[in-house]
Amino acid sequence: MTGRIVLLLVLAAASAAEAQTRRVEILSADVLDVTVDSLGEVQRAQGNVRMRQDTTTLWARQVTNYVSRGEVVLSGDVQIISGRDTLTSATVEYDATDKTAVARGAVRLGDGESVVQAPEMTYDSRAEFATFAGGGEIRHRGAVLSSPSGSYSSARRYARFDGPVRLVDSTGVLTAERGTYDARVRRADFAGSVLLRRPEEALDADSLVYFRRTERARAYGRTVLQRVDGEASQRSILFAETLLFDGQAETASARGLPADAAGPALDPLLLVLRTDSTGRVDSTLTRAARIDAARQIAGADTSTVVTAAGDVTVWERRLAASADSARFVRQAGGDTVWLFGRRPSLWADGAQLTGDSLAVAARDGAADTLSVWGRAFAARVDSTLGRLHQIAGGQMRGHFQGDELRRLAVWPNAQVLYFRATPAGLLDGADQFSLDSLSFQFQGGELREISGYRGIEGTSYGPSHVPGTLRLPGFAYDIEGAPTQLDVLGDTWEAGWLDRFGATFPEAEPPDAGRGQDQLPPAAPDASPAAASFGP
Repeated sequence: MTGRIVLLLVLAAASAAEAQTRRVEILSADVLDVTVDSLGEVQRAQGNVRMRQDTTTLWARQVTNYVSRGEVVLSGDVQIISGRDTLTSATVEYDATDKTAVARGAVRLGDGESVVQAPEMTYDSRAEFATFAGGGEIRHRGAVLSSPSGSYSSARRYARFDGPVRLVDSTGVLTAERGTYDARVRRADFAGSVLLRRPEEALDADSLVYFRRTERARAYGRTVLQRVDGEASQRSILFAETLLFDGQAETASARGLPADAAGPALDPLLLVLRTDSTGRVDSTLTRAARIDAARQIAGADTSTVVTAAGDVTVWERRLAASADSARFVRQAGGDTVWLFGRRPSLWADGAQLTGDSLAVAARDGAADTLSVWGRAFAARVDSTLGRLHQIAGGQMRGHFQGDELRRLAVWPNAQVLYFRATPAGLLDGADQFSLDSLSFQFQGGELREISGYRGIEGTSYGPSHVPGTLRLPGFAYDIEGAPTQLDVLGDTWEAGWLDRFGATFPEAEPPDAGRGQDQLPPAAPDASPAAASFGP
């Protein structure tokens, strides 16, 4: 019996304590008036009113406290402090039962690290959770996030934005249809038409995870990274289904989609646009399973390095290439391209060049040197005879002037097969010989001189004795295998994106076609800023 009495007393005390907790007390005021009517007890206070409910303190110039209903109406420089949260507003309707405040007019909620501002806000002091409407913004460590509506948990320091969201800080601007922000790690998770704009870059994606502290981003879906160099003479657009971007290290890593039941693999694509001193624009398309780009700084020199790996294909108006992997380097002295893998090939001006590895260096936008290492082989169709001129050797090195080949050296174990034509364009014979090294001199696109050194051996064929098929060791020629614009770009979403923003290309032409002029895509509207460069 005694135990039951004790239990009843404890429950009664707890009930009384709970009732006391819910009651809002007026601690001080300049004027206080208390009435009892059909609404129960009503307290009306004016002038420096201070109230308290448990650990929550309220200030205002005017207060009407409906004690029986647990409702408090505050107006005039309202301030509510609960834990580490401070809310200020013009007016507040406070529910003492569930400790929620409906604030209107220049509402501001701060937790010591973040500040939420909005015309209207509902704040739950027990959950430390607020929802806002009418257009609000959150300020956190140099960043301003704005949206028509959303919520913020000061307990978790986590914000959710229901409508279009915009994040602005010293590094750039990030916008999307919706998103969340974790203030503890400064992480933004945005989705729907995401656009990250920085001084020299623009990144579009279906969704994006962005870390403000490290300026790193993980982009997913149809992702487009654009970049422009300081002089705006080169721009590029990198397309991918997945992209890792590091704004501080100035690196990007692009991946595509693997093949599945829905369709074939879709590899990343890099489009590079260069404008020369005459205003002419050349474009280069590169597709590979993986494309990595980085800007490297060594003292006063800055270079951009792009590495492509996995079934690399390259297309330009005058040339095409394929390789297992490729490396593009752009620096102040010029550009260099390396091709590696299982017999990479380069097609240009009707010729095919193959070797264990190849390199092309350019200066001022024009080819300067060409190098081939290991099992070098070159072949070109004679436009008059339709026969294949061939050169083979351990290594090759060519020198250009004004994009025109002037000298070509082949060594060691150099071999050459050359077909002669009569003035009437008929076959006049062929020469096949080998020696330690060969040197070719060209002028105006025509062969002017051949020089050979040491160990010369060979055969000269008359016009009636030329075999039907003559091939040098290491023969590799497949002009039809040269990647075309359609092969590299294809009928993909990237092509639709380029069409949408006005990027045009010349009609697909064979690698031996003459040079024309590409058109530089115009600067896109605010939804997709001007293209930028991340390539050689």
